[in-house]
Amino acid sequence: MFFSTYLLGLLSVIFSYLRYKFIAEVFIKAKKEGMLMEVKFVRNWLFGFALVTGIAVIQDSHSLASEGFRLSQTCAGCHGTAGASPGNTIPIIGGQNAAYLADAMAAYKSGEREFYVMNFIARAFSDTQIALISQWFSEQAWVDTSTPNRASLAANAESIANGKCAVCHGVNGEGGDLGPRLSGQPSTYLAKVLREYKEGQRTNANAAQMMIVRDLTGNEIESLAHYYSRLR
Repeated sequence: MFFSTYLLGLLSVIFSYLRYKFIAEVFIKAKKEGMLMEVKFVRNWLFGFALVTGIAVIQDSHSLASEGFRLSQTCAGCHGTAGASPGNTIPIIGGQNAAYLADAMAAYKSGEREFYVMNFIARAFSDTQIALISQWFSEQAWVDTSTPNRASLAANAESIANGKCAVCHGVNGEGGDLGPRLSGQPSTYLAKVLREYKEGQRTNANAAQMMIVRDLTGNEIESLAHYYSRLR
């Protein structure tokens, strides 16, 4: 992540330098021979300005990333280092969709989504801080769960997944603009969430679209959970 931030800043430096270099060279051609020293001074000044501007971009980007990392440490105790949850009831959030993470935090903050630990934590952050935390976690590498799942349970779920889940969550559960990533999440967590939606216990903004699971049996929910947990 820090390398990509550095690269972005470096590209900004190069672009700024080339732009001002072009202006300076046009200026040079327009000047008489006796003004060469003045033109060189102007060109050097422009290059210096471009360099300082690029450094500022790097520093600003790095500062935001560092703040996201600092704030994210509140979450590490439950969700694991860089969001790679080691448990079977807590979701993996490292590499998850940033917009989904921010929406989830906002729902916990407002009380629309209820879980006392997350309600307490989310209310401690401003909307800007929630955005920084969400962005930082989304930029981390996704680490598939190491918790157990059963191939025998997953075997019958593909048709259900394609019919009910793929439109929002992707053919392979990779997630996207319409829904979070499911593949590689702990099966126990996935089953718990599906049951909560089925029973109407989750009343957040996603509840309406998740009514699609209300006709699923308990066995089908378990199959879906193990199916997505096994996907890579």
